[in-house]
Amino acid sequence: MKISLFAKFTTKLTTADWSRYPELGLFDTLLEEHPKFLAYVQEDIMRGQKASVFGRQDMPSVEQILRAALFKEIKGLDYRELEYSQIDSHICGRFIKLDPNRSYSFKCTDRTYPK
Repeated sequence: MKISLFAKFTTKLTTADWSRYPELGLFDTLLEEHPKFLAYVQEDIMRGQKASVFGRQDMPSVEQILRAALFKEIKGLDYRELEYSQIDSHICGRFIKLDPNRSYSFKCTDRTYPK
């Protein structure tokens, strides 16, 4: 009985329920089915970034940055609210494709924050 319940719970947590957020489901489907959208924004996102084998290697991917930007705009959040949503909201984490044990700070996505 416990194993069956655990399996159902695990399945529930690993699949996103887009029925409550159809706009996120639409964008998720578009990004999954058309990876060319990532190529459109990759040059803008990577502009000014230097390739390095040193330093932190845990920066968000281009896809995660695009998804975070979409989530931020759809929900009408500022960057600090986006950071909080990454920690607090299961659907945000699923949409942005975050590692469940790590979120990114607002400094990572806010281009206006002084580096």
